[in-house]
Amino acid sequence: MSGRARARPDSTRRAAILRQATEIFERKGFEQTTIEDIAEAVGVTREAVYYYFRDKAEILAEVIRPESEYLLYSARRIAALPMSPRARLVLAVENHMMRFNPNYLSMAVAVRELGRRGHDPRMAALRIVWARYSAIWVRLIEEGQRAGEVPAGLNPKHAAYGILGMCNSASGWFRPGPDGSAMELARTFVRIASAGLFVTPDGAAPDAAVAAQPAQQ
Repeated sequence: MSGRARARPDSTRRAAILRQATEIFERKGFEQTTIEDIAEAVGVTREAVYYYFRDKAEILAEVIRPESEYLLYSARRIAALPMSPRARLVLAVENHMMRFNPNYLSMAVAVRELGRRGHDPRMAALRIVWARYSAIWVRLIEEGQRAGEVPAGLNPKHAAYGILGMCNSASGWFRPGPDGSAMELARTFVRIASAGLFVTPDGAAPDAAVAAQPAQQ
């Protein structure tokens, strides 16, 4: 074999690029971030960044992939646990919210940028991962309905996507420390998702309590 083999990429340098890119994507957004921004943050030339990644979109995919694959893996394990549907749903919410700490930057980028770049063909594999993840949530709702733990009148997809939308909204404002801990965030969202927000004197479900109120004249 003639010629010199290309040197193996430095995994430490590659990790540094991903780490700095994650912080900049979270702060500035994908569209406003340049390869030069990432290179400057790492302390290398833009050519050095291109040595490890073909383009900015490939960097974004690498930032998003670990969190996405972890969520799908953990949701599958939760769905298979021998416990009530309600308990599995609570665990699913806790698991989702706990990914905002210590990986909250990666999680925030995953939630925000994958949604914004949903039609980018380079994100196709990750869209499949998130579609499978969402399908598990729908199935958990359906199992809860069959067990009588979730109201039968709810549309399972609406309920599942509503809970996920609430959970994902934290990507736009939550910061561990100033906004409390990820555990506190998880407890709050579990409470809202599983029991609603309002407290009623007679213990009735919030929707029943609202329905019982006289109409405003």
